[in-house]
Amino acid sequence: MNMTNQETRLLHYLESNKKISPMEAWTELGIYRLSDVVFKLRNKNYEIETERKSVLNRFDEPCSFAEYKLLCPY
Repeated sequence: MNMTNQETRLLHYLESNKKISPMEAWTELGIYRLSDVVFKLRNKNYEIETERKSVLNRFDEPCSFAEYKLLCPY
């Protein structure tokens, strides 16, 4: 099964760090569209859980994002 560099980096990160947010994906892995990479990994039968988070941004406005976790490390 061929994997892209981003898929490989994300899997290694999830195996060692357990969770990842879009901001971490961008700053740590150079992945801008995290949900797309997660989608591709799910299509390759990796079990990845999505947890919705809500926080206040620096302007005290509510914002939400997804945090991902690998359920069954290979």
